[in-house]
Amino acid sequence: MKLQKNVTENNSITTYPIQSLFHNTSSDKRVTFEEIGVCDRSIWRQAIYPNVYGTYPQDVPFKNVVEAIKFGSPVSVMPNYNFPIHILNTSKSVCSGSTKYDLVIIVKSGVLGWERRQQFRAFMQRQEDLNPNTKLGTVFSLGVPRQYGGRMFNRDGHTLILRGPAGDMMDEYIGRGSEVMQKIEEEMRKYDDIVLADYEDTYYNLTWKTVTNLRWISAFCDKLHNDVFMIIDDDHRMNISMLMKFLASVPRDKRRTSIFGRIARSDGAFRSPLSKLYLSFREIPWDVMCAYPRGFCQLIGADIVDDMAIGSAYTRYNYVHEDVYLGLLAFKLGIPLEHVDTMYDHGEFELRRPPNSAYMVAESRFWKTD
Repeated sequence: MKLQKNVTENNSITTYPIQSLFHNTSSDKRVTFEEIGVCDRSIWRQAIYPNVYGTYPQDVPFKNVVEAIKFGSPVSVMPNYNFPIHILNTSKSVCSGSTKYDLVIIVKSGVLGWERRQQFRAFMQRQEDLNPNTKLGTVFSLGVPRQYGGRMFNRDGHTLILRGPAGDMMDEYIGRGSEVMQKIEEEMRKYDDIVLADYEDTYYNLTWKTVTNLRWISAFCDKLHNDVFMIIDDDHRMNISMLMKFLASVPRDKRRTSIFGRIARSDGAFRSPLSKLYLSFREIPWDVMCAYPRGFCQLIGADIVDDMAIGSAYTRYNYVHEDVYLGLLAFKLGIPLEHVDTMYDHGEFELRRPPNSAYMVAESRFWKTD
């Protein structure tokens, strides 16, 4: 990255006319992102959407900065969120050298999720058998074991306990990081399908996993041959035949420049510290979320991957949930979000799917062969 001589190192003092963020406000006061987070909550009933989303750190001329970096030109502002994430291991067969695939699938998997990975591998083998003319490349995206804390987390001053099987596993493997890594190393040798990075792999670091995935695709994958990349949770599955037909039905320029998924619009923020989805007013001050692709699965166009990887260095991600984060990143970059109604997240399959209709993506329990 080249820097201009007048480069700005800290963008946290950006201020906004309060009248541009809230209706019915006569004050000529200017406010920062931090200040609107502590405003009286009554003012948020007057929030001007989407203007308030533009205050999310780091507020820079996104498109200009991204284009400058891509073309090797100097930029005028330093990224505040270019945290060092090191790839400790990558596949030697997927997105490596001159390998070519019709679709590359990045599976978000927890470091302790070796059973889920085995189930996913078996499912993908069946899909490959059913679709012999479609060359698929699949990798699992992992971080390293958490060293301390088990299932307990601090979220903006609140202690949260991660319940369910994921939390149970974290407690079970407290202090057994070396043993976990031995299992992961064995998986890497046996299957050569793991992308391992050095962030702590927990539910509250899923955004770090997402940023890692964007950086990995940008750095390692063929974005000329591939039009899209699929990112999916390890507890969901896809119908490859239906997926490839869907992609073929979308004009190529749209495939390459959009994010496809189940798009959430006007979702509310969870404010209860008892919920694992909790967001504090300091983290996300607005009550209505920016449109975002739900986290269970996205299809990301090849032409926007580099932009998103660069943009992530200028977009705060150490608090917000990973799918909400993708929505904010897409908003800042002007990337269109395309809703796909045959992609179902968890319980939505039972609530929203028309009877006997086909489905392209759904939770693993809805697939008879899994």
